[in-house]
This record gives sequence, structure tokens and C-alpha cells, in this order.
Amino acid sequence: MIPFTSDPCDGGYFRIASLNPNMGEWSVSVKILNCWSVSRGTGRELNMILGDEHFTQIQAVVRDELIDNYLSRLIIDEWVSIKNFDVSRVNSILRPVPHRFKIVFRSDTLVQSINMCSSRTYFNLTEFVSILSGIVNPNICVDVVGKIVNVRELVFVPSVEHSQGGYFELYFDLRDTECIHLECRLTGDLAVEFYDLWKHRSRNTVICIIKFVKLELSQEHRWRCTNVTGSTRIMLNPDLSITDEMLCWNPENDQVPIITRKENAME
Repeated sequence: MIPFTSDPCDGGYFRIASLNPNMGEWSVSVKILNCWSVSRGTGRELNMILGDEHFTQIQAVVRDELIDNYLSRLIIDEWVSIKNFDVSRVNSILRPVPHRFKIVFRSDTLVQSINMCSSRTYFNLTEFVSILSGIVNPNICVDVVGKIVNVRELVFVPSVEHSQGGYFELYFDLRDTECIHLECRLTGDLAVEFYDLWKHRSRNTVICIIKFVKLELSQEHRWRCTNVTGSTRIMLNPDLSITDEMLCWNPENDQVPIITRKENAME
């Protein structure tokens, strides 16, 4: 039997953990955690990460011809009910969340805004020691948190494979409460966004949460995290208890690293 939520706050919706392709009439109550558009040939595809009251997350997809029907109702951090959708297997090698299946919108899918009293946060925080030891599955995106240290220069990397002749790239480290450093590599618009946020920070100590990052091996065969275009989100000193805890551990009197932008960087 498929688990069905009986909690009155859930309104009788199915748990995300129970979703599978063997049944066609699903309904869920979810928070929209992320939303981004991906080009698919001559069209596009709207991707989302959804989370339910039980902290389980799942990917959702809206095909090109249906995007305009739903876009105005799909707002990040809002709670919605979704009914009448298909569930299919995630076929890509890299998955944004551990769930093996994804929600696929149909022409008769119903989306309705709902009021939820829950203010829960959805983090799949992974220990740096686990990442660096190679025991974390690199085919599933993770979330990481740490103090920003060793910010390098923002550079423009020439590449004939990119329409703009290249891409921006930025390296920095995150340090956890065990003083373990994890290298982070950002590319594209997210690298520029991070650089600007860092440059205009209001305090020396900055705690950073990066959501939905993938793991890759550097040329030195050391694991690091890097962004996935569209899906990765960055939060600097967010108003969360984990930020307060790490700020207490990382005093404000840390020395501010000196960083500069390369002269040949494209504006």
C-alpha cells in the first residue's frame, strides 16, 4: 500500500517519498525550493525542486508548451498543492536531489497556492570530510555550508565553445567547524553574482550556504564543489540558526582577504 499522509496539516496529500510511476492520480502539498529554465533544442523546459512537510525533495518538470500556463503560480519559497501529474524516472546521470523519480506536469495538472504555517528549511548539508574522502555519491547534488576564506580573483576564461567567447570563473574555499577546507569553483553568472556579493559584504566573517552543487575532481584529484547552471543557489549570512552558530565560532575580527579583479576580465 502506498503511504498516505493523515496529518491534518497536510490536508490528505501523498508524501513525496511515496511517489512512483505505478500510479497516475497523485496530489502533493509542497514548497517550491528552486525554479530555473533549461534550453532543450529549439524549446525550453522549466525545472523545479519541491519539498514536502517531511523534508523530502523531488525534481519537477514543466515542458515548453505548458510553461506559460503555470509560470505565474510557481514562485520560489511559496507553498502550493499540485494535482494530476505523471511520475517518471530521472534519466540524467546527475540528479539535483536523491529521489529517483520526478514530477512531470500534464495539460490537466492543477496548481493552487496554499497557506502553510511551516517555516522549515530544506538543506541536505554534507560534511566536508565525507566529500573529501570520496564516500559521497558525485551523481547527486548536495548542500554545503562554511565560512568563506581564500577568495581568489574573478577571471574571464576564453572558450570557443561558449557563445560569448568564454565564461567567468571564481575559486574560493569554505571552512567548516573542524577547520577542514573545501574548494569551491563557480562559473558563469553565478561567479559574477558571488563576487559582487562578497565585494559588498557588510562584515568580515561571511557564512555561505550553497545549495544544489555537484561534486567534481580537480586536476589535483581532490574533490571540490561546483555549480550546476540554473539550479545552484548561494546564500551569504542567511537569517538562520546555523548561520548564528557558525558566526559565534568564527569571530568578527578575522582578517579580510584582499581580492582584485583581473584587468582583462570582461565587464
